[in-house]
Amino acid sequence: MHSTAIARVAACILIGAVAPRVAAQALSLDEAIRIGEGRSARVAAQSSAVTAASDLAGRAAQLPDPKLKFGLENVPVSGEDAWSLTRDFMTMKRIGVMQDIVNGDKRKARSERAARELGVEQAGLVLERANLRRDIALAWYDMLHATRALEVMSDLVNAVALQQDTVAASIAAGRAAPADGFMARSAVEVARDQVIDQERILARARIALSALVGTDAQRPMGEAPDTARLAVPVAVLLDSLDRQPALQVLESRTALARSDVALAQSTKIPDWGVELSYGQRSPNYSNMLTLMFSVDLPIAPAKRQDREVAASLAQVERARAQLEEARRAYAAQVRGLAVDWEAWNKRVQRFEQLLVPLARERAEAALASYRGGKGELMAVIEARKAEAETRLGLHNALLERGRAWAGLNYLVPDEETKQ
Repeated sequence: MHSTAIARVAACILIGAVAPRVAAQALSLDEAIRIGEGRSARVAAQSSAVTAASDLAGRAAQLPDPKLKFGLENVPVSGEDAWSLTRDFMTMKRIGVMQDIVNGDKRKARSERAARELGVEQAGLVLERANLRRDIALAWYDMLHATRALEVMSDLVNAVALQQDTVAASIAAGRAAPADGFMARSAVEVARDQVIDQERILARARIALSALVGTDAQRPMGEAPDTARLAVPVAVLLDSLDRQPALQVLESRTALARSDVALAQSTKIPDWGVELSYGQRSPNYSNMLTLMFSVDLPIAPAKRQDREVAASLAQVERARAQLEEARRAYAAQVRGLAVDWEAWNKRVQRFEQLLVPLARERAEAALASYRGGKGELMAVIEARKAEAETRLGLHNALLERGRAWAGLNYLVPDEETKQ
């Protein structure tokens, strides 16, 4: 064999061996979630917020930095000694340090508040991840069923186009009227128009998924998880509702409001400070050492500290009310999603077991009757369209069941939603 031919054969064999490896792998839901979490800017932003809160919590209980004080003291500005730094015995160069001493209760309250602030940010990170997983799941299901719906419409175009070719042959042979040809052609064009619209829906679904997982949205879609069952029963979800990330955030904010009360109460205890300074008057006079103390004087607590405490207590009540309202809302949401999931689950079963087989049998019967010369072409076309609409109804039911399933499956943290 010629060397060039041998090279071509070898290249074909190599391409055939490599092609399955380079072909794009299907994008599963779990992989889409992993990819989305790895590239999410909002998760990264919340992670930075957690880091910032952690750093602040580490210094909340510390005393403020000391202050360095220096300058000139008792400089005369009139008389014969005006602006002299050496003639008056009271004039001195002074340098010292001053330290504010925050009371222990306030430092403890600040430390607890910083810890609660860290808890809020950590709960917010869990919430962002949960919301992201749910959003990716919804976008993934939209993409999956938009793809399947396009396949259904393409099948309809192919089926009607095949019928058009058959009608054209029948017209040429004198077995069909020319009107049947126009009818078949019209049905093909209508089906193609529906394909264009479905391509638009698919393109928008891909754009939405691309915003979450990037270029991986261009990959073919993998098989859907089993949405006919819930990873966690609805009763368990309702019992563990307090683990829902959004409620965890509100619970953390309630704890933060309580720590604000303790911090406000700590302001009733005076802070104090100490100052040590050295005054230089040499060589003419003796140098001086000064030790001073300062204490806050809460002379009107009813107008200041008590009002701050009252305001903090009101914020606690506000946080409690918001938490209770959110708990009721999320309980209603879970029950509503459960109702949706159960209803769509029943509809999926009806489509799979009854409606789709009936529509397929109707189309086959209409086609057989038409081929036997006993049926009308319109009946065949209508049966084909009805079959396609029924299959679209199945995919819509699967989509809605998947959306309800995702809403329930990603409601609580991972450890309770493992499939």
